[in-house]
Amino acid sequence: GRVFLIGDAAHLFTPTGGLGYNTGVEDAVNLGWKLAALHHGQAPEALLGTYASERKPIAQRNTGYSRQFADSVGLLPATELLEQDSPAGEAERARASEHLNAHVRLEFNIPGVTFGGRYDGSPVIVSDGTTPPADHPNVYQPTATPGGRPPHAWMADGQSLFDRLGLGWSLLVLSPPEGPHGSVDHEVTALQAAAASRGVELQVVCLSEPGLLALYEAPLTLIRPDHIVAWRGQHANDATAVIDQVLGWQL
Repeated sequence: GRVFLIGDAAHLFTPTGGLGYNTGVEDAVNLGWKLAALHHGQAPEALLGTYASERKPIAQRNTGYSRQFADSVGLLPATELLEQDSPAGEAERARASEHLNAHVRLEFNIPGVTFGGRYDGSPVIVSDGTTPPADHPNVYQPTATPGGRPPHAWMADGQSLFDRLGLGWSLLVLSPPEGPHGSVDHEVTALQAAAASRGVELQVVCLSEPGLLALYEAPLTLIRPDHIVAWRGQHANDATAVIDQVLGWQL
């Protein structure tokens, strides 16, 4: 269709967790690059169908966490003992305080929710068969498994890895600090050519920072404009098929 709902028009949250705004912004980012790709002739209209299939599970996940946080506070029983000036009252207030302190530590420390959202199973993500970390609101485990956010790292000059990526599609090319470990020049050239055939300028980012190759577990990582890993590997046996899948031409 020609109408897309994003943000609060598509999902409503309780205030707990502060997840409504974050989810809405991610909706816009997901839909934005896809609309731009269609407008510039880089992708078919079918790509827009992946907006709902990618974002709806994330919105349901985030609203679920928000409800859990709300229930943690809202369903705490308030008894008359809380107001009694007695040893029993002191004990009841201590119990309530312990519960609320534990709640605060969980609600306001949610890197897993913020950074761990994934588009596993999306038809425009090329799976490499690896299993992503378990989803947990309070734990974020960086992984370059396709479908999620690329792991962050600081460069030797103090710049963020993300600052090296372009505003569009990026191909991260990693090598160990001691020098290239197996040439991927052919794959880089093939992916660039395949992207160019669809009108996409692929920004190649070559890095050899210590630990990066181990963090990403592959020398090549294809990153979408919304900073989601679309593909990773060492050999792009069919670069055209990779590019066509991530742009929605195989839908």
